[in-house]
Amino acid sequence: MLTPDKVFRPGKLPINPGNVYANRGESENEFKKSLRRGFIPLVFGEYGVGKTSMARHIVKSNYDEDKLVNVESVADKDISDVISQCLEKIGYSVERKKTDHNSETRSLEQGAEASIGIDWIKAKIFSKRANSSTQGGTVESEFIVKSPTDSKVIELCEDNGIILILDELHRATDSFLDDLVKFIKAYGNSNCDNFKIILLGTSSDPSKLVQKDPGIDRLIEDLHLKSMDDDERQQLVSSGMNDLAIAISDEALRKLVSVCVGSPNILQYLCLESSEAAFEREPRNLELADVNDAVEEYVKKKESRLYRTYMQAVENQGAKRYRKQILRAMSEIEDEYVTMEQIRSKVESYLDVEVRAQDLSGSLRKLKETQYGPVLRDIEKNDGSGTIQNYTTFIDPALKAFIRMQVLREGNG
Repeated sequence: MLTPDKVFRPGKLPINPGNVYANRGESENEFKKSLRRGFIPLVFGEYGVGKTSMARHIVKSNYDEDKLVNVESVADKDISDVISQCLEKIGYSVERKKTDHNSETRSLEQGAEASIGIDWIKAKIFSKRANSSTQGGTVESEFIVKSPTDSKVIELCEDNGIILILDELHRATDSFLDDLVKFIKAYGNSNCDNFKIILLGTSSDPSKLVQKDPGIDRLIEDLHLKSMDDDERQQLVSSGMNDLAIAISDEALRKLVSVCVGSPNILQYLCLESSEAAFEREPRNLELADVNDAVEEYVKKKESRLYRTYMQAVENQGAKRYRKQILRAMSEIEDEYVTMEQIRSKVESYLDVEVRAQDLSGSLRKLKETQYGPVLRDIEKNDGSGTIQNYTTFIDPALKAFIRMQVLREGNG
């Protein structure tokens, strides 16, 4: 029997039987088309919009998951780590270190070859063995990967139909991103049909995730996944409640759709909390009070740290409360990096009075100070020479969705 925790899966990928999943509409269609045509989809967007869930769900539905190499985070990894995972999936035993010595290897075709210098990765085959002509015994062949552009790696992945997902590219080191460009160039030159690469990262600017390079720009298709729209949210709620035979009131449905602010994780959590209450009743009716209770539980259990940060940052006195208005504006602007003019325009619409940039500058500066969090920061230049003038972003991307939710919870939006 299906139970709420089997249907709604906050914090987990909705890829098991019974898990509810909302089709992401045009974004999902573009993702599938990109893979089908042999391009590399680069899925980017805000924190928590469902990039990983969409990618994994499509891979599970359309490809052999036994061929999946899922690098959940590239943080603190070298491209050699990625290649090692691919080789291990194929059936190699990989020595995870670079060596600097003279070595003699047996190739996959059993031909002896001298290799002098730096051997990038050394991999020994488990699944393929060859007979020795001199001793009549069995030996393990060896394969040396000399660089991230080694065509043999691409060839092996192509022959075995590997699906490679590289997640959290926003946490990659510069050296990883440099080698990734080389790897993708080799991939493009190999004219692959079966080897698929999927790139994921949290940013509103895809160039922050993968370096622009004429050699790979023709291969990569940028796909901006935004927050779930109302139809996608309603589909997730209605499908899940229907599977659980729970009747949901129109008021409760509208509240769930609005208060989740387009975050699949938040919506899954609120649906789980409220459906568990309704599931124990006879008849199983879910009302607005269940949703309100679920929202309070979410703030108390899941995001208490963010709530404390938010309450420390905002003013609770005065009519204008500029710090609070600035945070609301920052959360409701889709861009990751926000200008003062964007903030000013939003705050002016909230207060319905003229607001000047100088009216906000002091409050904006305070939100970047320790006393109030800090919750916001300036944008550093890539060369480390200072900050980019007039741009601001959240220190913790999770605050963006939380503050949107908090605004609705307080009845201000």
